[in-house]
Amino acid sequence: MDHLSTQLQHRFLARLLSPEETLDVIKHLRECDACREKLSTLRSIKPGSVADTILPERPAEDHPSADSLGAYLDNDLSHPDKTDLEAHLSTCELCQRALADLKSFREELLQSPAQEYAPVAETSQSSGTVPPPSRPRDYGATSSGRRLFSQGNQRFLDWFNQPLVYAAVAALVVVIGIVAVRSPETLGIGGGGRVTVTDGDHRIVVGPNGITNPPTGLPGEVLTGLNNVAAPILKDEPPALSPTLKNNLMALKRVPSVLLGQSSATVPFQVLSPVRTMVESVRPTFRWTAASGATGYVVHVIADDRSLEEVATSPVIIPTTSAPACQWVVAESMALSPGKRYRWYVTATIQDQDVDAPGIEQAQAKFAVLSEEDLTNLNVLRKRAQGDHLIGGLLNLNAGLLDAAQSDFEILLADPGQSASAKAFLQGMITEIGRLKET
Repeated sequence: MDHLSTQLQHRFLARLLSPEETLDVIKHLRECDACREKLSTLRSIKPGSVADTILPERPAEDHPSADSLGAYLDNDLSHPDKTDLEAHLSTCELCQRALADLKSFREELLQSPAQEYAPVAETSQSSGTVPPPSRPRDYGATSSGRRLFSQGNQRFLDWFNQPLVYAAVAALVVVIGIVAVRSPETLGIGGGGRVTVTDGDHRIVVGPNGITNPPTGLPGEVLTGLNNVAAPILKDEPPALSPTLKNNLMALKRVPSVLLGQSSATVPFQVLSPVRTMVESVRPTFRWTAASGATGYVVHVIADDRSLEEVATSPVIIPTTSAPACQWVVAESMALSPGKRYRWYVTATIQDQDVDAPGIEQAQAKFAVLSEEDLTNLNVLRKRAQGDHLIGGLLNLNAGLLDAAQSDFEILLADPGQSASAKAFLQGMITEIGRLKET
């Protein structure tokens, strides 16, 4: 194997490799100083790495490192460090599970032929004999003051060079990469499994606790908001929406219309979008289905306040004969106001009669424009999402941009490389958006 590509190293840290690929990478890292150094640097700056993802509820530095757990199993810790670790284990259920699972899988691997997991020994040129493996390094405190919970790069590099620890690494990678079903709690992803959503050349993994490999730079409270939507959908449960979003959507509740029009039984077309959603543009696009026999349409946009002022009116829009839907974009001279709510309807001329949709017995079509501050904050977060449609869709959903969020999820759903479980997850997102518009 040549040097590991940056993409391959990122996939290794994100646990997206097959078990065979993972072991090949580990073997290469034992022999290549340059790749070990590069991986060490990536590991120190990449959130959602092995240590961060296994123990997500507390900072990684608050937990013993994987090599310390291995040294504890080998009884290779100094007495003070062993005492510290046991004190931590007595109060940390996640570490108890991680230790138990590591012990179980390492025992299974050590029962297999040694050459499958042990490092390839160097053969003496003079005698042709294989030198015995060296004793694993003591991963506890040292005379230089390194402590049990240290995450230093040198220990990370040394980690790959220890024969017994190599087996433990292989076991841990197998647990993380392919046997989460056996003990998912150990990985911090709950008992409901996880799903990998493909987006072009990268992937986002969602478990029952949320996104396991989020982009860098997202604030903690924002990531919590995304997880409060993604994790419940994965478990077929209603998402935990923020009070602000709930209030915004409630204000757009589609009560029966007070605008003049016909009963719902006689309205031959319907408005499509925007309906019970936020929009980001002050010049939104209005869409509605075509009405048979219509010779023209006029769109009316009304302020959803006490004034009931008609703030924008389209010219007569002449339909094309083949188009199943019609649309109109607000002119610049009639741009709407950020942070304001609106309702809209369409008047179709059919056989010299005016027909309105929504009709008098139908719910009003309401929407709101994001405030300038909310839009600025959202664009900052979108930039940090690095173009990922799943993260972008979740950000849009939490901002109330339901149509934009649905568009993001539909793009992912159309990806031919999407797995069946990912498609089910994305369809669940789209179904939930539909429910939010109806309730």
